[in-house]
Amino acid sequence: MKRRITLGVIVMSFAAVSIAQAAGGLGKFQTKIRGSSAKTEHGRLDGTWTVDFATPTSGKVKLTRNGEPAGGGKYVISGSTMTLTPKPGGSCKTKGEYHFKLSGRTLTFKTISDRCTDRRDILTYGPWTQLG
Repeated sequence: MKRRITLGVIVMSFAAVSIAQAAGGLGKFQTKIRGSSAKTEHGRLDGTWTVDFATPTSGKVKLTRNGEPAGGGKYVISGSTMTLTPKPGGSCKTKGEYHFKLSGRTLTFKTISDRCTDRRDILTYGPWTQLG
């Protein structure tokens, strides 16, 4: 009986952390892209990228490269899936859909569907580290 109660408290603690995190949004993350492979568009995407998901399950997303605005739009989170809608006039013209995983301070993306090569390559290049 004592073991069940302890396990229940541990599970509820993890759930509380997830709910608290969601209440404040995923947060702001950073990754560095370097290289000359196709995944970096042969060096064209090189730089320090930040992405900011400030609100809990949907809202505006801000993307910067080396501190300068580099895109954005809107996002909607449903479970572990995120749908990104580009802002009008941006380089991406279609929505993108991703599985995402937040483990500690590390955020990773896996493409479900996205025809925008730059967005796909930037998000999935490697892990993103939470700032602050």
